[in-house]
Order: sequence, then structure tokens, then C-alpha cells
Amino acid sequence: MCAQRTTPSISTSKHGLILLGNSGVGKSFIGNVVLGRDVFEHECSSSSVTHETEFEDYTVGNSSYAVFNIPGLIEADQEAVDRNKAEIYKAFQQRPNSVIAFVFTGGSGGRIRDEDVIAFKAIHAAYNFQSDSLLLIVNDLPLNRSPKYEGATAIKLQGLVNIPNVRICFLDRISQTELRSNETKGEKKHGLDKLEQKLAGAKSFLKQYSASIEKRAPGLGKMLQTIPQQTEREKMRQKLIEAIIQCTPHPHEKQAEIQLTVDELKNLTEESKKMQQAMEQELLKRQTDIDEQQKKFDQLKQELDAKPREIHHYHEKIVERSGGGICTIS
Repeated sequence: MCAQRTTPSISTSKHGLILLGNSGVGKSFIGNVVLGRDVFEHECSSSSVTHETEFEDYTVGNSSYAVFNIPGLIEADQEAVDRNKAEIYKAFQQRPNSVIAFVFTGGSGGRIRDEDVIAFKAIHAAYNFQSDSLLLIVNDLPLNRSPKYEGATAIKLQGLVNIPNVRICFLDRISQTELRSNETKGEKKHGLDKLEQKLAGAKSFLKQYSASIEKRAPGLGKMLQTIPQQTEREKMRQKLIEAIIQCTPHPHEKQAEIQLTVDELKNLTEESKKMQQAMEQELLKRQTDIDEQQKKFDQLKQELDAKPREIHHYHEKIVERSGGGICTIS
């Protein structure tokens, strides 16, 4: 059961965090991660889970954001597409001054889906997103991806959406037991996946090591055992918020209607495939650029890993901070 959501009549937020993307890319889950609790319904499904625009207020420092969860754009029938367009319009009407986070799925071996590119371009053409208020999120990435995946995909995405130096966050796939917050998830399923087995082994080692230290330095071993372990979801939340506060909310007024019909999807998909193939050929000639981009990701990851765990007391510069940057989540 999801927590009760904020209603417009009691909302105090001035800015929005509008989560966009097609059905199944993980918008609801990412919204819940940012909020720190399960508010929006999410599940693994071949059909849409979110059917209406909803939001929940979230306060960081002295700033409050309405975190929006919106239906995906592309559907199999035109009636559903038109209904989803109306829901997208509704979010921008309620919070025109917003940060925009568009979610791509990387669940198919890290490949960027043509339908995600098509959806982004259609909405971008209607609202003309500003680069400093835009965050692209590539979600559900396999852990065994190429060591240069972020560098290459950053260059590729910037070309596909035609926005240079856009901020990009790469989110690792997390284990099933982390998909729901501790507030709402019930008992764990029987058995542990490989990652959980490694974590269990690490905890066992820490316990034994702490006992050894305790014999030589009474009190120190117990302190080691009480160090809180950051979960995958907590780590993802900390780094997502770090990426979001680098964006500056901007007013987004509708410049045109979202132009997308089911009948033209086939042609648009073919065009997107050709563009992706051209970008792949270009990447073969840009290995130096890929290495430079990857170096930035690796350095930023080290910086983020070194930051304190606590993320609930960011300064209100969430609205004031700006400038380019790329965030990698792992």
C-alpha cells in the first residue's frame, strides 16, 4: 500500500521535479527513492502502472519541491497516448517552474531504446527544456557493463537529444529486496541473490574482525559493528539528490502541442535507429572524447562516495546552484 499523496489544496511547494519517460522505465520507483518512502505505486509490469498525474511534496533545506509521477507517453493506441499527453500538460500547468528529469531505461543490456528517444523529442519540442534545468536518467543498468559505458553513452545521448553538456545520471540495477523502502516492504523472499550473498559474507567478516579488535582494544570492536551499512537504495537516493540539486528550476511554458501519433511511430522508430547507428559510427572515431568523459564520471563517483551519508539537511541553494555536471550512480 502506498502512502497518502499530497493534494493541490494543501501543497506548499513552489517548484516541481517533473519525472518524465515512457511506461516501465522506473519513474515511480525513482520518485519513491527521492522521497525516501514508497508513495507512488510501482511494479514490474508489461503495462502502465501510473494512469494519472500525482505528486508528493518534498522539502530540502528551506526549499520544497512537488515530486511528480506522470504516465508514460507512448502507448499502443491513440486514445491512451492522447490521455497521457493531457496528464503531462497537467503537471506543467501545476508547476511550470520545475526541474525536468527524463528517464530512459538501460535494462536491455544498457542500450538506449528508440521509443525513449522519440518520447523525449516529442515533449522537448513542446516545452523547449533548458539544459540547466534538465537531468537525463538512464535507469536499471546491468552491473557488468563496459568500463567505458558512461563516457560513450553520455556522448551518444547528447547527440541523440541534440543538447550538448546535458546532465546525465546512470542508475545501477538494484536487488529485488531493495525495490521497496523499509517502510513498506514485508518479509524477504526465501534465498539470497549473488549480491546479497556477498553482503552477508562481508557482514560476517566484519563481525569476526570486530571481535578480534575487541580483544585488543575494548570498545573499538563494538563501535565497528554499530557502523550503519548504507543500502543500495540509500546510496542511490543520496546520489540522485546530489544530481537534482545541481539543476536550476526554470519556467516551462507550452510552446506547442505534443506531436505524436501511433500511426507515425513506425517511421519515427526507423529514423531513430538510423540516428543511433550513425552515432555508433561516430563513437568509433571519438575514443579520446570517450576516455575524457569516462574520467569525469570516475572522478565524480569517487567524490560522491567520499561524501557523508546524511542528505536530509542540504542548504536551500537547491534553487540557486547551477553549472554543468554529470552524475554516475553505482
